[in-house]
Amino acid sequence: MLHNWPLLLLLILLQFSFTFPVKATTLWLKQAPSRIVSLSPHITETLFALGAGSKVIAVTRYCDYPNEAIALPSIGGLVDVNIEAIVALNADLVILLSSQQAVQQQLKSLGIRTLTVSSRTLVDIKSTIRHVGIATGYQQEATQLLRHMTEQITAMQLAVKPLAKPTVMISVSHPLGDNALHSVYIAGQQDFYNDLLQIAGGENVYRRPYPIVPHISLEGILNLNPDVIIDVFPEADDLSVSLDAIYAQWMTLESVQAVQNEQVHIIQADYATIPGPRVITLLKHLVSILHPELAWYQGNLK
Repeated sequence: MLHNWPLLLLLILLQFSFTFPVKATTLWLKQAPSRIVSLSPHITETLFALGAGSKVIAVTRYCDYPNEAIALPSIGGLVDVNIEAIVALNADLVILLSSQQAVQQQLKSLGIRTLTVSSRTLVDIKSTIRHVGIATGYQQEATQLLRHMTEQITAMQLAVKPLAKPTVMISVSHPLGDNALHSVYIAGQQDFYNDLLQIAGGENVYRRPYPIVPHISLEGILNLNPDVIIDVFPEADDLSVSLDAIYAQWMTLESVQAVQNEQVHIIQADYATIPGPRVITLLKHLVSILHPELAWYQGNLK
């Protein structure tokens, strides 16, 4: 996802909720698109997960999953979309974030159909899968994928229900230098990380409803004093710093419960920062961290 992954993740988490009108969803069934452009990694992932990958003709520079997406033409990023390139590719559907209103208006003025989606929460992620399926003619595949996700979520909820719930702080972005922990963005109460934490049998240590993406200082971390700290990063190729150094900085916070109990964890995986169908993989990872006694159970969740 390249070195701008923190900006990409924060933009997704800061999206406002978007409601899809019924008329818009029924319209897509009459004329399925064959030349689709995706303007976000989680949209690209969703399209391929539904089997619509062969219809995707261009993506953003951030889209590197699945591998087939890497070979596709790039039309820029989230804030520098190349409208001319989209027009030249004869796109008949562009799927973008609900926050990209200016881009949507430009495309609509050029006669290019658009579908806007939001993936800030788990409900949003499911809605995106459902509406992308409807818009592309893969409604049945979307229904099957959502059913499979629901089955796994239910199984994990039942497994962790009788267990104690540790307080958890998930770091979603911070500097990568020597003072990495002096300015940290963490999961709030209105994002998919918070939703996954609740399913995984944990409790978000940040309990205030706002801001949507809390920004805290080193003192704020000490005051929150979580039982568990989880720091999320994309795959290793996207980083220019050793995660061992980041871990070492966390471990200097000796007064924090998570440090005292050696419950500081770094998740380094592309699925950890993309709110798409693979949030189920992230959910399993969270369960294994918060409740390692269920490790045997994880193997049964395919």
